[in-house]
Amino acid sequence: MQTITIQINNDDALKTLRTLENKHFISIVENKVMDSPALPGAPLSLDEFKKWIKDSEQTPTVSLSEVKERWANKKKQLLKLTK
Repeated sequence: MQTITIQINNDDALKTLRTLENKHFISIVENKVMDSPALPGAPLSLDEFKKWIKDSEQTPTVSLSEVKERWANKKKQLLKLTK
């Protein structure tokens, strides 16, 4: 299982996700509080920003080609599920 956070700006996109949820392919968790500087919210203090950068630099990376390959596979799966 993988969890992602997305912001939906289109009603048709939300309907598609609800369809996938009804088919039990995904679960939608609403109103989950995500405390991440990458998401909109209150500005960070300088110390918090430095800590975020330090933590980010120590996090393992993934190659761009691997990400593209994973996304291509997931995209195919999603397209199959919405047809």
